[in-house]
Amino acid sequence: MKNFLKADINFYPDRITYVGDPMETLSTGGFSIEEEEIVITHEWKSPLLKRHADYVTELGGDILEIGFGQGLSAEFIQENNPKSHTIIEIHPQIAEKAREWATNKNNVTIIEGNWLDVIPTLTEGSIQITAKKFDGIFIDALSTPYKNITTLDIPKTILPHVKKNTRITHWNNLHFAGSTAAFLNQPDYTVEFDEIEIDTNKVPDFFIIENTYYFPKVYLNV
Repeated sequence: MKNFLKADINFYPDRITYVGDPMETLSTGGFSIEEEEIVITHEWKSPLLKRHADYVTELGGDILEIGFGQGLSAEFIQENNPKSHTIIEIHPQIAEKAREWATNKNNVTIIEGNWLDVIPTLTEGSIQITAKKFDGIFIDALSTPYKNITTLDIPKTILPHVKKNTRITHWNNLHFAGSTAAFLNQPDYTVEFDEIEIDTNKVPDFFIIENTYYFPKVYLNV
């Protein structure tokens, strides 16, 4: 069974996929799962990714994006001219695509690696070194097997990098007002949801989508 990080990514015009085990990081008690083609992201998400990008760039400034995917949200973020745009991507082939995309974009930094390891290394200052804080954080790394082992770590991992007004959001796979990034019921955060109607006729059949997308807006409790 090929590990996600060693799998070849299929770059199609409308989506990116890989062939692997959707339960790779879960304990299956020895039960074998057949490999299948797994969609990492798809262009139908574009209007929603635009909403995410506009939200995280409301304050301008420094933006952190976790997960590059097709580069759709990254492009939307760039349209809003942030001061800086840091993108963390775990898969080597997608990271290479991100570096190609970032050519001549002087405000973009691409970091290849697991965001759990990378984020604590993001610092600023030369004499007094402190955790780099961001004005907007967008998390879209929840379409890989690693969502199963990293989700609960998201709130505490980004906390040192959050300002009191930081705009935080994430791609939300849930069909109700919940948080796939585990921000609900966290003492440090408050979550609000915008309900966005989706035209499901434009969504490919292999996605299980309801008529409403629950757009999370996460705020630091101060």
